[in-house]
Amino acid sequence: MKKKKTVGLILITDTGKAVLQVRGFNTEKNEQETYRGANQLTVHGNIKKGETEREALLRETKEELGGEFAKLLQYQTLEELNKIKNDKISVTNFGFRITEKDLETIKDAKIRLISKDDIVNIRKLKMSDRLSGIASADEIAMFSDDIEALKLAFEKFF
Repeated sequence: MKKKKTVGLILITDTGKAVLQVRGFNTEKNEQETYRGANQLTVHGNIKKGETEREALLRETKEELGGEFAKLLQYQTLEELNKIKNDKISVTNFGFRITEKDLETIKDAKIRLISKDDIVNIRKLKMSDRLSGIASADEIAMFSDDIEALKLAFEKFF
């Protein structure tokens, strides 16, 4: 079985908020995403064959948040937060601090801002959430590795 390689990015604003993406409709695949209504890192996606982590992250940022926002990151230094490797996956998550004003350049993505204090209210996603999704827009539900990266981002930047 081929190992899945992915990369993620969590943005932290200058006002101390983490920028999460709300899973919903995937315009690339033209279909509803699994775990709809759940929260994920600001950007997350696969690394294509021949791509570096940075190239994949910039491509995914452009796809998910728009070209204007991706240009903000193009020449910036991104902080590696964590790396998870096992037989099935290889995930590297990065963090970056932005101004809250920079969020105005994000296009076509549903985002949610949370504070460090909100971490205690996050619940881990379960397999049963895969198809049913998250019913309440007030609930914060995330994958375990995303929660870990989120905590590390707050530690690093605040």
